[in-house]
Amino acid sequence: MVTNSDFNFTNNETVTLELPFSEHIEELRQRLFHIVWIILFLTCVAFIEVKLLVKILELPVDNVKFFQLSPGEYFVSTVKISFYTGLLFGSPFAIGQIILFLLPGLTKKETKVILPLLLSSLCLFGLGLLFSYYALIPAALNFFLNYSDEVIEPLWSFDQYFEFILVLFYSTGLAFQIP
Repeated sequence: MVTNSDFNFTNNETVTLELPFSEHIEELRQRLFHIVWIILFLTCVAFIEVKLLVKILELPVDNVKFFQLSPGEYFVSTVKISFYTGLLFGSPFAIGQIILFLLPGLTKKETKVILPLLLSSLCLFGLGLLFSYYALIPAALNFFLNYSDEVIEPLWSFDQYFEFILVLFYSTGLAFQIP
């Protein structure tokens, strides 16, 4: 049992450690490396389950037959869908890594503000995606189907449909970020 201790726990001095520029670049390189690997991993996981993702993205539209214009169109489209899914689910990790890199340079007041700001931003982006999937995309697709209902039969290109859906998803999610 130690009876005489020289440890002083009441003196809480903050130690500021300034790193040279090359150390900052190395830390940034490592964090970007982790971000790329996480997004690549999530993209591969999404590619394994891409048929489920395609079925989920096809749900908002009825009475439309999809076709492919070129032999590799379905494959390229599924790679795009997988990449965008990996990017979507990897973005919170990427934002966290960027914040962890910037955190030592922020003041205490800024660090107290940044976490609630990031959480609310993530929630608003998620609400934008839900709004887009349940309200905006069905309304837009019904408009385009009803507009040409009496004139032509709807045959849509698989790639163009999913690009339209993905642009609506991300643009609506980003639009919900604007105050």
